[in-house]
Amino acid sequence: MICPHCNANLLYKERSGRTCSKCTKKFAFDPRTNELQLHDLRIRKLAGKLTDSGRLTVTVGQLEAAASRRKTRSGSGLAEAIGCAVVGGPVGIGLLIGGVYAEGAGTVLSFFGAFLLFAVVVTVVSAVRRSRHRKHGIGIRASRGYLLREWMAVYGSLPAGVVDEKRVHDIHQPEHPKAVLLCPDPSVIAFLALNGIPERYGVSLVARPYGAPDGVPVVVLHDASPEGCQLARRTREALPGRRVLDAGLPPSAVMNASGALSLRGARPSKDQMGRLRAESTLTGPELEWLAKGWISPLVAVPPAKLLATVSGVLERVLVTDPGRREAEAVGFLTWPGESGSG
Repeated sequence: MICPHCNANLLYKERSGRTCSKCTKKFAFDPRTNELQLHDLRIRKLAGKLTDSGRLTVTVGQLEAAASRRKTRSGSGLAEAIGCAVVGGPVGIGLLIGGVYAEGAGTVLSFFGAFLLFAVVVTVVSAVRRSRHRKHGIGIRASRGYLLREWMAVYGSLPAGVVDEKRVHDIHQPEHPKAVLLCPDPSVIAFLALNGIPERYGVSLVARPYGAPDGVPVVVLHDASPEGCQLARRTREALPGRRVLDAGLPPSAVMNASGALSLRGARPSKDQMGRLRAESTLTGPELEWLAKGWISPLVAVPPAKLLATVSGVLERVLVTDPGRREAEAVGFLTWPGESGSG
């Protein structure tokens, strides 16, 4: 890895204790010793990209999600394991059968054939398990201890433009809000507050329906998940008679999108899927994706894309001419690089 202080190219043995043997300065991350393969230069590069070179302020959660996205893109190794099985399986079987009929060295051939088949089975089973049990939050939360402990210990502050959402308390709440943004994710709430959404549009940011001021429309932001896809309905039930708009992240925006952070956890219950089928407008492929346990967190949406989309939705919601209220069917996002807009 490259030393973030002196730019020396360090072998693993030259950076013992996360200290550069050339300049003797300590660094926060060693890619060999953390799950997300983080190192300081990568964190700085990620922070610069997320903040749009300092134009935005982002949260620790968004930085964690960006780090996790690169890790999950590397996959479980299932494709490589299948390739190994295609090549290694026939060879192992051939050696095993050859050993049965061969004289002299037959035992050796059978041993190597059996060993090769065993190795192929172990490789494929391990890859399948990694693919099936990629839990929501494991990758995203893996770096929090480093960012708030190791990074701070070395540098004294978070990377430029990155803020710990847990320290964002004084969120501006307009006295007479024009609308409400409802989002359960504290990282997203903090991000929108830090980048001036309440002041710019005169909206309140709340985490629960019961915190919404009376008499104004409610825009719902949520993950692409079974719980998220039911949030708008639950908000309407909690706030009867209120204009509630679902601007959340739909599964269609991420399920086939290159670079999107999709994580696999526990499958939703049959009852939950039944409610989704009966109460939502999700398509068959979206429902199938959710039923397999896939989700995509809102916090993983690139910050510039998230901010632009939320701004666009609010501009349409706050239009006073009823004939121009196209926001009733806003949808939310397509992933960067796709056609369409939120």
